[in-house]
Amino acid sequence: MKRQIFTLIGILFTVTLFAQDPTSKIVLSKGQKIQVSTTVTIESTAMGMDATNNSTTENLLEVKEATDKNYTVSNTLTKVKISMNAPGNTTSFDSEKKEDLESETGKSIAEKLNKPVDILIDNTSGAALTSLKPKLKKDDAPEANPMAGLFALLGENSSDDIVVTGAFQLIPKGKKPGDSWSDSTIENELKVRRTYTFKSNADTGAVVQLKTMIESTGAMEMMGMSMEMNTNTETTSDILLDIATGLVRKKSTEANVTGSMQLMGQAIPINAKATTVSTYN
Repeated sequence: MKRQIFTLIGILFTVTLFAQDPTSKIVLSKGQKIQVSTTVTIESTAMGMDATNNSTTENLLEVKEATDKNYTVSNTLTKVKISMNAPGNTTSFDSEKKEDLESETGKSIAEKLNKPVDILIDNTSGAALTSLKPKLKKDDAPEANPMAGLFALLGENSSDDIVVTGAFQLIPKGKKPGDSWSDSTIENELKVRRTYTFKSNADTGAVVQLKTMIESTGAMEMMGMSMEMNTNTETTSDILLDIATGLVRKKSTEANVTGSMQLMGQAIPINAKATTVSTYN
């Protein structure tokens, strides 16, 4: 009986030891590197056309500077592989193939490959303090492919600040497994509501579930015609993280989009789903 009691005490002590309290700020050190690997699979239907998009990317994050209040983290896109199939438009690209880099698609992607971009982040929130989201160039407008805008909405946004901030997830002080919290943002024609739930805490890492609701409205050009696109996106993400540092280890996301395009007075339904998996090492 005594042996069983001591064994139970030992188990409880071990669980308490590993199930640490959440850190109040992200813990990084200068020179630290994080390898990010992301795969995205998208299936969509719009304007009576079915399309698929599969991509894999690799990014290298490196901590350039560390202070008491923030970190400077560089993001370098090192590898890209894309396969997209839509009626009349089949595209593939592999950044490790020389012939692909010399193609028209390759030239635009090559401009972003192996070029570090520094992002300043707040270590108490993980938010980017600089806004480096690339503006859409005229040559990049999704006129030739009506699915392009939808793919961008569904997939993990590849702008530098979002790649960097996606590597961190903090749990508010005092939150315990089972607790939830929420926030929201409104930016022009985009409304985002997020609800977080602290699912579990163990020696293998803490798990946070994130449910996001996105309402988006806006105009786009296609083949010289203007159209309105209204979409509602629901995503569910499971985030595995190191609770002592705020560093994400793995993030898996399922997204579903419903909506419509207004073209020449006619409403055209949109339906799509996407799966995104990112690992951080």
